[in-house]
Amino acid sequence: MKKNTLFTRRHFLQTSALAALATALPLGRLRAAPAAPGFRNLVSGRKVRLAFVGIGGRGNSNIDGLAPLADVVALCDVDFARARQNFARFPLAPRYRDYRQMLEEMHDRIDAVAISTTDHMHFPIALAAIERGKHVYVEKPLSHTIGEARILKAAAAKHGVVTQMGNQGAAREGCRVTKEWIDAGVIGTVREVHCWTNRPIWPQGMPAPRPDAASPLPPTLEWDLWQGVAPARAYAPGIAPFNWRGFLDYGCGALGDMGCHLFNAPVFALGLSGDVTVSAKHSGIADGIWPKWSVITYQFPARGSRPPVKLVWYDGGKKPGKPDSFEADTQLAGNGTIYLGDKGALYDTNTYGGVPRVFPVELAKKFASARPPKTIPRIVKGSIYMDWINAITSAGPAPCSNFVDYSVDLTETTLLGNLALLSDRPVRWDTASATAVGQPELNQYINKTYRSF
Repeated sequence: MKKNTLFTRRHFLQTSALAALATALPLGRLRAAPAAPGFRNLVSGRKVRLAFVGIGGRGNSNIDGLAPLADVVALCDVDFARARQNFARFPLAPRYRDYRQMLEEMHDRIDAVAISTTDHMHFPIALAAIERGKHVYVEKPLSHTIGEARILKAAAAKHGVVTQMGNQGAAREGCRVTKEWIDAGVIGTVREVHCWTNRPIWPQGMPAPRPDAASPLPPTLEWDLWQGVAPARAYAPGIAPFNWRGFLDYGCGALGDMGCHLFNAPVFALGLSGDVTVSAKHSGIADGIWPKWSVITYQFPARGSRPPVKLVWYDGGKKPGKPDSFEADTQLAGNGTIYLGDKGALYDTNTYGGVPRVFPVELAKKFASARPPKTIPRIVKGSIYMDWINAITSAGPAPCSNFVDYSVDLTETTLLGNLALLSDRPVRWDTASATAVGQPELNQYINKTYRSF
């Protein structure tokens, strides 16, 4: 088929008009919003015809969650060996290695596309689907760069498609409970939040692997398609199928993997988006590899009546100190979030935002007999998958983590931490212009260039 020229630098500059439009779209609130009147191509009277791109690894879980709710009509993966299990589950679904060929040949037979590929390919696949009027579900982080996220936001609004990012916690009870408790003043005014993860669980902070004659390219892997829009390099073992997250060209590192999960509840509960200053400490970035560990600090200014908030991220074995209000035997879990208020603290040990615990003990006892009412609409069965499918079949409101109202802003906040990792000084982010003030050298990481493949 004809080589794809969609993602040249020229096309990106043309499409950046969509990114400019995205800055004017309202920030979202992670709520059950009325279905947008601009939604088009909704499905009624039958199941959604769903195609999957990326069906090994995380794709397996997304197929498990979505396949019972839809008709699986096409499967795409650059490595047929890793796709074998799901090919066997859906023997009648056509098989593709190249998403472009799938979208071209199956255009009239696909309603929606679920994307579970490497981070760097989320954007080109999602944009190609959206521009064909397909509803899209995209794994987190939504995109590889902030510029890509903004383009997807504008494209989703322009084409009226139903979108969802795969951060499961956005659909669950925990983030809503957290917001209700903070809004009710259970721990007083919150001015500081700490989030940490046990990632990376793949190599980071090491020299990039080199080609090895003893480990040739697997015969089932289409390496050029796997690299996609990234700069071309010779195949080397230790990149695909899992360790790619540690490479700047392909993944967003530990923060990109878990930030859209762990930041979800704080961002929702405290309205953390917009202008911010971000600084980072880390073990060092070299050879195109994300660092072994990092500690990233976001300083959000006052937002209307809300006070400034410091949000701190930890990975690679780093964790915050234990607050004085915690009991002596309380241990910090492998992943967690602590909200510090002027009356007490909330401690959540769930990656996706579970029901937090109140500290100190005296405050928890008082709180147990007078819990705030539930004021935020809940998602059916707490399912991010059902939430998306219900919106496509016009049986539900706009999805909770759709691009226009919420997930692009969450992704942008998350990826600002990576921008700070790539800078030698604090990044002062101007939301209106989508720039790091006084640091034009960072523009290459906000709006990157693309290889035609």
